[in-house]
Amino acid sequence: MMNIFLGAPIVGILTALAAVVAEQLLAVVVNIIFQKEIVLDVYAHLGFFLVAAAIIEESLKYFSAIYILRRIFGLKRFKFIFAAILTGLFFGLTETYFVLLANGKGIRDIGILDNETLFSLTAILLVHILTAFLIAVLIAGRSGETKLTALKTIIPAAFIHLLFNFLIVQKGDFTNWLVGIVLAITFVANLSIIAFNFRELD
Repeated sequence: MMNIFLGAPIVGILTALAAVVAEQLLAVVVNIIFQKEIVLDVYAHLGFFLVAAAIIEESLKYFSAIYILRRIFGLKRFKFIFAAILTGLFFGLTETYFVLLANGKGIRDIGILDNETLFSLTAILLVHILTAFLIAVLIAGRSGETKLTALKTIIPAAFIHLLFNFLIVQKGDFTNWLVGIVLAITFVANLSIIAFNFRELD
């Protein structure tokens, strides 16, 4: 149980930190090659960097799930899925904290944030939980490994993350509804995968 309630949160935090490092390295490479600096307003529109960030983050979640939760911790079935959800939660909490820091705010400032910012931060948290959940159910529900197993697991999660990024930067009541719908569909899809693969879950 320690692997789940202590290990999984630590994995989530470390995976988020690894994503930050990878994204910063990407920003340095872009700066060197294209002489273009990645600045904070890059998050105001969907472009190369947000696409790359989503792929990096979902890839790291996948490898954390496979190599740490699955192989090192030896978690199976619902213990594995629950640990992945916890990993996603703490990944999201870490990213949310960095978003606050980047905007000159801290945890104590959450109470004074406007509704739009609170919605965005909550949505960020939920998308990381749900994509980690999706990755876990896809891993637990598959019958065997192939050369394309990683891609087949990462691509759906990255697609949802990219769709979320596209919607969240639009900033409007209608797109907020769409964000909620995407998150709800992802949740239902995760439960459906579990239901259809219940006996085969590993």
